[in-house]
Amino acid sequence: MSACKYLATSLLQQLTDPELKQITMGALKQFNLDIRECERFARSGPVPGFRDDTLQLAFINLRQLLDLFIKWDWSTYFADYGQPTCKYLRVNPATALILLEKMKDTSRKNNVFAQFRRNERDKQKLIDTVAKQLRSLINSNSTAQ
Repeated sequence: MSACKYLATSLLQQLTDPELKQITMGALKQFNLDIRECERFARSGPVPGFRDDTLQLAFINLRQLLDLFIKWDWSTYFADYGQPTCKYLRVNPATALILLEKMKDTSRKNNVFAQFRRNERDKQKLIDTVAKQLRSLINSNSTAQ
């Protein structure tokens, strides 16, 4: 179990590492495939005596974070935030903001003329809106403590 936890923690640290300046949706999708392989290994029962899903729990934080970004399910995240049964219970808003900021940099630097394309502008506005909502959640959590 500790090896799976270590692997999951290390992989999450790679995503949030300050040295990593940008990340694309394609990179997240590839990362998602890597996490699926880790989950498949955990499901295969490599350690006798562990229940089937026990080792998979080590990857639940990453799974929820990647699902949120790949499905772009922010409306559910914000609507359910703080509920004990919410779909993205293990997604920390600060972690999500770090990753979102890395995606924002990608959108801005990807193409000099991107600002002139309507869909790129709309995407950037959406990212900015989500980032603002995440900052609001982070601030409300820090004042509530």
